[in-house]
Amino acid sequence: MSYKNISFGKVDEFNVIVEIPQGSKNKYELNEQTGEIELDWVFTNDFCFPFNYGFIPQTKGGDGDCLDAFVLSSHPVNMRTVVKCRAIGVIKLIDRGEQDDKIIAIALADTEYNKYKDISELTFDYKTIFTDFFKELGIQKNKVMKIEGFEGGVEALKELNKAKIS
Repeated sequence: MSYKNISFGKVDEFNVIVEIPQGSKNKYELNEQTGEIELDWVFTNDFCFPFNYGFIPQTKGGDGDCLDAFVLSSHPVNMRTVVKCRAIGVIKLIDRGEQDDKIIAIALADTEYNKYKDISELTFDYKTIFTDFFKELGIQKNKVMKIEGFEGGVEALKELNKAKIS
């Protein structure tokens, strides 16, 4: 599959290509030169991805790569699946000194989550989940990561508009 041919979609209904299914202990990453998703890291202990994770095609984030997204859904989504999403928030993240914000999105096909329009509506403590995740990720990968804050759906749409390249 050539990811370069997958469209962004629309700001209010965009595509995410899943690199890492929810619950995975493996961290995968797109090699933009080959177009392949490669194993980047294997986590230790019981550490795993709390939600599906992927990238938004036809975008460029603050780190120069495609904009990343966590996709909230009731089940893991298979790697390489294209998921239509809606942004409900953004994690303002500094990774090794670079701005590397992460979109928080919901899978539109998932009726358990597609009712949410903003992270403020979530019924679980997303701030603790993400803060704990990035703290442990930094420890296991021996790098400095800092969450500067969380923003809602309006700010996420601004981030998508800024990152869209097509």
